[in-house]
Amino acid sequence: MQGKTARLIFLALSFFIFNPAMLAAADQSLFSSPAGAPSGKVRVQRVISADTLLLENNERVHLIGLKALPTPEIATVERDQHGFVIEKTTPMDSLEEQAFNFVKELLEGKYVYLEFDTQKKDEDFHIQAYVFTEKDKTFVNAEVLRKGYASLHILPPNMKYAERLRAAYLSARQEKSGLHGD
Repeated sequence: MQGKTARLIFLALSFFIFNPAMLAAADQSLFSSPAGAPSGKVRVQRVISADTLLLENNERVHLIGLKALPTPEIATVERDQHGFVIEKTTPMDSLEEQAFNFVKELLEGKYVYLEFDTQKKDEDFHIQAYVFTEKDKTFVNAEVLRKGYASLHILPPNMKYAERLRAAYLSARQEKSGLHGD
């Protein structure tokens, strides 16, 4: 009898552990919302680029619908003969720096809501999401485009906010903001 009970327990555990549906559910546990539904609050640990965030749980999230400018390179520190740092002053930040700093100021260390579309991960298995600020529900993907800090990059099947993203991009072009300036 004990052997039969042990086998039944083993089979039940094996079913739950090795069942593909259970493995898929475990993958969804990071952000338990289904496609199209907003997730709970998550904290942005660091902004990697104007279109990529590192969350508090060390997951990277790519903003759907845009392709940002390359992240500015961190300059090497130059020192004078006495070891003091020589600060190079430039009259204006590059567009890459402006884009990075805008997103960093908007999101770094703050809570956001993520909303997923049909395809939660891209071909490189990076999480893709629409991002909204917790405080005032700013649609970050559209705001980056509206400032002209990214190119429009909408790829099916993630089309939920395609029209809003196109409108933000066209607004930047009409206003000659960021990338679209003279």
